[in-house]
Amino acid sequence: MPSFNLADEPWIPCLLPNGKADELSLLDILVQAHDIKEIFDPSPLVVTALHRLLLAILHRSFNGPASLEEWKTLWQRRHWDKATLEGYFNQWGHRFYLFHPERPFYQVPPIGEVKEPQPIQKLAEEVAVGNNPTLFDHNFEEHSVTVSPGIAARLLLAHQAFALQGGNSTPFNLSNAPLVRGYTVLMLGENLFETLALNLIEYSRSRPFEWKDGDDPPVWERKELPTATIRDKGGTRPRGYLDYLTWQSRRIHLILEGSPPRVNRCQIRQNFKVPDDSMHLYDPFKSYVVVKNEIRFLQVNPERAVWRDSYSLFQKAHSESASRGIFEWLANIYLDLAKPGKIEARKEYGFLVTGLANNKGKAELWHQERLPLPLAYLEDKELLSRLNDALSLADSVSRLLRNHLRDVAKVLLDPKTDPSKAGKPDTKALRQGVDNLLKSWAPDRLYFSQLEAPFRELLVKLPEDREEDEDADIDYGQQTLPQWSRVLRQAAQEAFDTVAAGLGGSPRALKAVALVEDKFRRALNIAIRKLSPGGDHESEE
Repeated sequence: MPSFNLADEPWIPCLLPNGKADELSLLDILVQAHDIKEIFDPSPLVVTALHRLLLAILHRSFNGPASLEEWKTLWQRRHWDKATLEGYFNQWGHRFYLFHPERPFYQVPPIGEVKEPQPIQKLAEEVAVGNNPTLFDHNFEEHSVTVSPGIAARLLLAHQAFALQGGNSTPFNLSNAPLVRGYTVLMLGENLFETLALNLIEYSRSRPFEWKDGDDPPVWERKELPTATIRDKGGTRPRGYLDYLTWQSRRIHLILEGSPPRVNRCQIRQNFKVPDDSMHLYDPFKSYVVVKNEIRFLQVNPERAVWRDSYSLFQKAHSESASRGIFEWLANIYLDLAKPGKIEARKEYGFLVTGLANNKGKAELWHQERLPLPLAYLEDKELLSRLNDALSLADSVSRLLRNHLRDVAKVLLDPKTDPSKAGKPDTKALRQGVDNLLKSWAPDRLYFSQLEAPFRELLVKLPEDREEDEDADIDYGQQTLPQWSRVLRQAAQEAFDTVAAGLGGSPRALKAVALVEDKFRRALNIAIRKLSPGGDHESEE
C-alpha cells in the first residue's frame, strides 16, 4: 500500500517569518505554529479548509477549551503543547492515511457504482472543468492533469467544504457543501499559533451550539464511515461542532496511479447536507443579517467589496443571541484581557474573508479580502455607530451619483428630456435603454474602487479620533469623518467625470453632460453637508 500519512508527510503550504515557503505535516505545522507566519495556498478555499481541519484537531486534542479561562491558559503558553499533540496522533495517526484501502482520510473506499471516474480538477471549484467556467486556472477537461498526493489532499479538503450543488448523484442529487452559502471569516494573529488560538472558540455541549447525544468526534474517529441515505435528502443535523467542522458533503475516492504515485482521477457522489434553514446555528465563522425574520447570509458579491459590510460584521459582537459567533467570541477575549492586571491585549488584529460566488451551481469567482480589526469596535457601540454613519454616507453618495448619471443617460437617449423638470413617465424602452447604459458605465465600480484604501485608514484612525466633553460623553470622528466626506465627494466627482469623458464630444453628449453636471455638483455638496457625520461645512465648489 502506498504510504502517505498526513500526520507525518509534508503537504500543508505555509509562509515562514523570513518570507520563505515550506510544506509541513499536520503534526509539525501545529507544533511549530508559533514560528510560522501563516498558511498559504493559491486557492483561498484551500486555506479556509485547512484552518478548519487544524481547529478540529486542536479542539479534540486539548478537549476544549470549555471556557474562557481554559482558553487563556492555552493562549498564555504561546505555543501548542508538543506532548499533547504527539499523544493524539499516536492514538489516531492510523486514520490519516490518504490512500488506506478501508479508511482513506476524508474519503470512502472505491465506489463500485461509479464506472467513469472524473478528472482530479473536478475537486477544485476554481478550475475550468465540465460546466465550471475558467477562473484563475487554464486547465481544461480534455487535458490530463496529475497532482501529488499533498495537492490532492488539499483539493479534497476544499471540495468537502465548498462543493457546489447541481448534477445527478446518489442517494440524491448533488447539494451545496456547508461553506457555499455566504462568506467565511477567519481572525488573523501575528503568527499561525495566534491565528488558530483566536479562532479556537469556546467548545462544550452548549457552545458554539448545543449537542446532547453521545460524543462529538471528528469524522476520522468515527467507528464506521458515515454515509447518507435517501432519508437525508432534506438535510442532516450535525452531531456536534467537530462533526460540522469535518463535515463529509461528498463520498470521494482518490485514484492513485503511476510511479512515482500521482492522482489524476477521482470518484464523487453526494453524501450529507446541512439543512439550509439552520446553517446559521452551526457555523460561528458565518455572518448574516435578519431581514423580516429571514436569515440572510452576507455573500461574496463581485459588485460589493467586503469592507462595505463592516458594520454588519462588527455588530454581531454586540448581539445578545444565545449563539456565539467569532466576533462575539473575540469581543469576550478582548474585554477580559484588557482588564487591569490581566494579560495585555493588542488593540488591533485582522481578519480574512473567503467565499465563492456561484450562480445556480456554477462557480463565478472566489474572493479573499483582508481587513484590519481595531478591537474597540467590538465593545463600543457609539464608535460602531459612527462607523455606520460613514458607511451610510458612502452609500448615499453612491445613489446620488447613479441617479444623476441616469439623467445623463435619459438625455442621451431622448434629447427632449429636461432633468430639471418633471415630465411624462418614461417608456419601457427608455427605461431599458437607460439601465443598459448605466450597466456599461458601472458608476458604482468607478466610485467604490477609489474608497477601499481610504476606508482602511478610516477604520484604523476612527477609534483614536475621540473627544470627551465635560459630562464624560465620548464623541468620535471630529477630524476623520469630515476627511472621509471629502474623499467621498472627490470619488463621486471623478466617477462622474470619467463617465462624461467616455461619452465623446458629440453635441448630444455635450448637451447631456451640461444639463446634469452643475445640478450634480450642487446636489453632491448639499448631501455632503447635510449627511456628513461630524459636519463638513466647506463652501460649495
